Amino acid sequence: MRLLFALHQHRIGNKIPITVKRLVQLATLDGAVDLGIAEKTGSVTPGKRADIILIRTTDINMAPAGDPYEVIVSLAQPSNVDTVIVDGRILRQSGKFAALDHGRAVQEAREAAMALRSRAGWPT
Repeated sequence: MRLLFALHQHRIGNKIPITVKRLVQLATLDGAVDLGIAEKTGSVTPGKRADIILIRTTDINMAPAGDPYEVIVSLAQPSNVDTVIVDGRILRQSGKFAALDHGRAVQEAREAAMALRSRAGWPT
């Protein structure tokens, strides 16, 4: 969202104004519409999948916040994500992975990458 906002300001500017609130809508509900899954997700609505991200607003980079949309688009970093709930499952809690072994996932990814490099004849 931050990159899209910067590109919009650079290329289009005030000719077609866009707000940070609109950017969040584009990334959530409108994103689900574009993907054809708006009936399942994209908004917090009864009957839809419970996909929620909770962001810590007490972190130092978030402290000067006023407008929550401005905070999400302009200030938030991945390290500010406290909790992630997808389809009712808690995947991240208190800033830690809850549904997978992060170290193991990284190790398996490294091993898979090395195997591909080896099969392709690339130097390791």
